[in-house]
Amino acid sequence: MRKKRTRKPISTWLRQGIALFVAGAALWLVWLTGDPASTLSQLAGNTQLAASLLAAELGAPLQDGAGLSGWDRLVLAQSSLLGGLLPDTPVSPPPEEEEAPSPLPEPSPENSQDADPLPAVTDTPDGIIPRTMVAGTSAKYVTSGSVSIYNHTDYALDIEQLLTDAPTLTAGDDGPQVLIFHSHATEAYTMSGTDVYEESDSYRTLDTQQNMVRVGEEMAQIFEEAGIEVVHDTTLYDYPSYNEAYNRSSQGVAHWLEEYPSIQLVLDVHRDALAASDGTIYKTVAGTVDDCAQVMMVMGSDAMGQEHPNWRVNLSLATSIQKALAEKWSTLARPLVLRTSRFNQHQSTGEILLEVGTHGNTLQEAITAARLYARTVADLMTGKG
Repeated sequence: MRKKRTRKPISTWLRQGIALFVAGAALWLVWLTGDPASTLSQLAGNTQLAASLLAAELGAPLQDGAGLSGWDRLVLAQSSLLGGLLPDTPVSPPPEEEEAPSPLPEPSPENSQDADPLPAVTDTPDGIIPRTMVAGTSAKYVTSGSVSIYNHTDYALDIEQLLTDAPTLTAGDDGPQVLIFHSHATEAYTMSGTDVYEESDSYRTLDTQQNMVRVGEEMAQIFEEAGIEVVHDTTLYDYPSYNEAYNRSSQGVAHWLEEYPSIQLVLDVHRDALAASDGTIYKTVAGTVDDCAQVMMVMGSDAMGQEHPNWRVNLSLATSIQKALAEKWSTLARPLVLRTSRFNQHQSTGEILLEVGTHGNTLQEAITAARLYARTVADLMTGKG
């Protein structure tokens, strides 16, 4: 029996026809000029028409990316032509592409007794799905022992060699050793309990007690309690313009590195966003710590041709921290991610982009995760790790 074929809407045929016409016209232009390299270069520099057509096909504006699925955003972010049209938010593998989480062990006594006192528990709104993100079976995962890296690049990675080459962090008294800042400071979490804020945009707020500035402040306190001097830059680099946030934060980091050459570790603290194509929101949970989000380190590279000669040094440092996190808190950290973009990490051999939870997490869950991450790094710096 033949299956009945479904007719495509006229609008779909029209969009596809226009796309074919534009592609044909571009090829004709390349042939006509006799200079394919130059012509293709000019076409690559003019993405507006391509963006409009693709946005029409996807049904969502590329500039804000709000209507795109995690998979759509992941694919577009890897395009040298269209990736720049998306906001500069690092995109994680979407939940629907991840392997189901493995069964989690019961909290060990040492983890339980070392944990910071948890803040008052808040209720998670209905409809948000908790997930403990672990390494999947994709060939992109490189795993050795307790360390996994989700590798978006074509570079070969040797985790054991990265651990061997990792630079040593130390605590000193010659000035600040840690810089915390936020390229996307206005990012916020799901409102819950008394953590309520006025939105400047969806899941964003200018209230520094409710956005990433608050998370950074909690981390700074942990470092300072360990005797490590911190500079916490509370500038809202993503407000009022989101698109130039990385350019502005880069200037801020350059200023602090020049003023304080003693800085060894630079943390750009964000929160992630995980949503399925059907709109389902996910939050990450560390299975071995109650009411705690997961953290994820996102590392840059020179895979897109940008100058970043020391990216392996940065990656080595992050790999050593990932190993320490796994030894202390098991599933607190999601697999480390290596991306093709550099995220301004060329400015220092100790710069890390840290995602604390997702927009589905509550602020209190994020604060617990941030404290544990800071404590782990502080232990490494003071020789207790």
